[in-house]
Amino acid sequence: MTKGRITRKEQEYRISALLRFIFIFRYATREQLYEFAHKRLGLTYPRWLVDYSTKRGFITAYQEPDLGLKVYYLTQKGLGFIHRYEPFSNRYYFNRRHTGFNTFEHQRAVIESYYILYEQFAIKEWAPEWVIRKKFRLKSKIPDALIVLDSGIKIALEVETFYKRRDEWKVVVYKYKHEMPRYDAILIIAYSSSNYEGIRDRLFYILPEFSQKVFMLTDLVLLKQGQCFYQGKVREIREAIDLLKQLGKPQY
Repeated sequence: MTKGRITRKEQEYRISALLRFIFIFRYATREQLYEFAHKRLGLTYPRWLVDYSTKRGFITAYQEPDLGLKVYYLTQKGLGFIHRYEPFSNRYYFNRRHTGFNTFEHQRAVIESYYILYEQFAIKEWAPEWVIRKKFRLKSKIPDALIVLDSGIKIALEVETFYKRRDEWKVVVYKYKHEMPRYDAILIIAYSSSNYEGIRDRLFYILPEFSQKVFMLTDLVLLKQGQCFYQGKVREIREAIDLLKQLGKPQY
C-alpha cells in the first residue's frame, strides 16, 4: 500500500474496485486479489485491502481442497456496498460448483486477458459471462465477456484454453451469425500459440464472408503487443477496429 493516510473516499473506491473485480469473475483466489490490487489499483501492499475487506464482512473465503487455494466470494454486505455500481448485484450468487480445475484454468486465462486489454484500451464496461447469461435467452451464444469501449464499439470476448474441432467452430460461427448485430466484433484469445495457429487455420474458412469481417484472433503474446489476425494478416487491434468500422457489419 502507498505511504501516507488515505481519505475515506479513496478507501471506499479501493474497496468497491476490489469487490467489483470479484463480482465480474464471481470469485477469486487470494493471489488474484493481490494481483488486482497491485496492477489495477497500484498498491504496493495489497494484503491490507484484502484483509480489511474480509474483516469488514464484505468478502469471505473457503479452502478449495483439490487445488489447495483459498477462494474469496462476495457476501450480502459486499453486494450492498456495490449495488449502485452493479445493477445485477441482486442476481449474484456463489456456489462451490462454480469452481473446479478446468474452470479455474479458464478463469485465470480470462483474468490475464482482462489486465492486458485494460492496459491498452479505454474500456467503458466489462460485462461478465454470468451476467450476460441472465440477460439473454438460453440458446444465445454467450461470450466470456462483453467489452464496451469508450467509442461505443461492442466486442464479444472468447478466451480459448482448449482445442476445438472444426465442427465445434462451425457451431460457434453459425451461432454468432444469428447473434449479430448485438456485437460489432468477436475477439478470440487463444491461450497458447499452437491453439492460435489451429484456430486460424479453421475458423476463417467457415462462412468466410462473415467470419473474416467479425472475428479477430490473437494469443497472449500478440495481445501484449496490441496485435491480432484480421482480414488475412496480423495487424494492430486498433487498426482492425478502424477497418471494421469502414467495412460495416456483414449483410445476411
